[in-house]
Amino acid sequence: MLGPSSFEGGARTVALGLLMHLGVAFAWSAVFLVLYERFGGIRRVVRSPGGVLKVAAVYGPIIWLVMSFLVIPSLVHRPPTLNYRWFIQLIGHIPFVALPIVYCISRAAGDAPARS
Repeated sequence: MLGPSSFEGGARTVALGLLMHLGVAFAWSAVFLVLYERFGGIRRVVRSPGGVLKVAAVYGPIIWLVMSFLVIPSLVHRPPTLNYRWFIQLIGHIPFVALPIVYCISRAAGDAPARS
């Protein structure tokens, strides 16, 4: 979007990066909301003990796999580099991306397990 000037940084690059990240996060949240509303099995698992974490442990890696193998390569026109950082991102999407999405949506629906 910014071309070669994106490597120079600056406020414009930061603002666009934040806007894109927020857009992607909103999109993945919307996808999960639709899945949550349409599939009772997801709601049942979320209601079970440790269910939010169980669902996040599946949804987080799915998000990273789709982004890594479909979305990002279509934008940068090259395949992903599978190194240790790629695998850290794969695992990191569980607690830092999917867990907040699953917890917030289930809580808003009244399905999150109660704290004791």
